[in-house]
Amino acid sequence: MTIDHALFLDRDGTIIEDCEGALSLDKIKFEEHLFDFISYVIKKKFKIIMVTNQTSVSKGLISFPEMKKTNDILLQKINTILGQKVFDSVFICPYHPNAYITKYKFDSEDRKPKPGMFFKARDKLSLNLKKSIMVGDRVSDIVAGNLAGCTTILKLNKFSNLKMIETNLIYSKKMETPNFRVNSLLEIIPIMEKLT
Repeated sequence: MTIDHALFLDRDGTIIEDCEGALSLDKIKFEEHLFDFISYVIKKKFKIIMVTNQTSVSKGLISFPEMKKTNDILLQKINTILGQKVFDSVFICPYHPNAYITKYKFDSEDRKPKPGMFFKARDKLSLNLKKSIMVGDRVSDIVAGNLAGCTTILKLNKFSNLKMIETNLIYSKKMETPNFRVNSLLEIIPIMEKLT
């Protein structure tokens, strides 16, 4: 059976606790209940995809190769703990309209709240985005997921009430409203049970 549905996960504030800056190996702290949640998603046969804006690269806090190396180690830690390869694909956007690093200075279609990374994932993995789910902790995650046609889940934390990040995207205010709000990754399991 071909799997055409995916769980899209933001990284900082969803997979790991947001370290509020460039991630380094000593700052990696997984979100509570991440591994129970991911184990459930694997059993439900969802493709699992990371979609992350990495502004720290555009600000010059870390180079793209350094950031990718740290991210790869993070992914390997998750694989090791769960005993299998977890993420089917990873999409990283280092661009920002006010970047300090010139080559990253533009408002890319991949930068959430724009849904470019979702469309790339759809095309790469033959996904039905209407059967897919996006989980993130910021309004930009929700807008991107809604514009892509996914069911959206806002994982509440101290960043969830922040205003929209700078973007030239024109969108309806209703796109900022998630389908569900949760305080914990475990609270997503009964939601997925109803959806699938």
